[in-house]
Amino acid sequence: MARVLVMTDSVACLPRAVAEELQVKVVPAANIMFDGKTYIDGETITADEAYRFIQKDLDKFVTSAITPARLVDAYHELSARSGEILFITIASALSAVFKTAETAAQLFREESPDTTVRVQDSRACASTQGLVVLAAARAAAADKSLDEVATIAEQVRQQAGGLMMLDTLRYIYRTGRMSKVASKIASIFNIRPINRLTQEGTVEFVGRARKRADGIDRLLHLIGREAGTDALHLMLTHAAAPEMAEGFSELLRQRYNCLSLVVSDYSPVMGYGSGPGALFVGFHPELDLSK
Repeated sequence: MARVLVMTDSVACLPRAVAEELQVKVVPAANIMFDGKTYIDGETITADEAYRFIQKDLDKFVTSAITPARLVDAYHELSARSGEILFITIASALSAVFKTAETAAQLFREESPDTTVRVQDSRACASTQGLVVLAAARAAAADKSLDEVATIAEQVRQQAGGLMMLDTLRYIYRTGRMSKVASKIASIFNIRPINRLTQEGTVEFVGRARKRADGIDRLLHLIGREAGTDALHLMLTHAAAPEMAEGFSELLRQRYNCLSLVVSDYSPVMGYGSGPGALFVGFHPELDLSK
């Protein structure tokens, strides 16, 4: 058993098999409610099921924040296996999960002072957050200390990038960035915005495309420009678009030296605002983690 156990939230988009292999505990970033029923992201509802709800009636699809009590329970679960826990959360600039995790950690320390819980802001989301967590989990599996695992996660984050293309603007009004009327008008003209993840963990607009193929070409170009190298670890997440993701992943393999490539579902906790068809690609070069 590793000295350090790594936790993350469901927005990191880790495939279940990968999380289990690396012993990463994944907690829901939020609960999902649809038509009066409550579901737990990644536990009692799959991404495919959630996106079907979104497409059926978006206005009936809402999320509610995870409670500190749920996280305290997760800390207790892991404390039975290790005395050191690292919880890497979605960017605090995008969600309240980090703040809730800190509150839960304070409550947990009062109950279990012998267990160390460190909460680390990934300043990322989706594929980029997932890559940070994977690096931390591999370091933990190599029996690194808590300080070492946290440092490696930060080193990866400093080198990592993230790019996203929406397939439609129909759903973006749910994020508060555009009115419902404006989002409908924009969707009629097939405007596909391309965004990048900043080092502060926010999302900024960097371009647009009318055709999906043009947008994918732009993503492929931007990855190389941002990374500065062709040898990359990559993670691609998609919102209910497996065929699109399969095609894009093949293009990534052709264009780049893929040191690793993980493909998974884009969490509906964020996908309710981006809408089906969205693609998010995270990337970072190989780092010398032996130092």
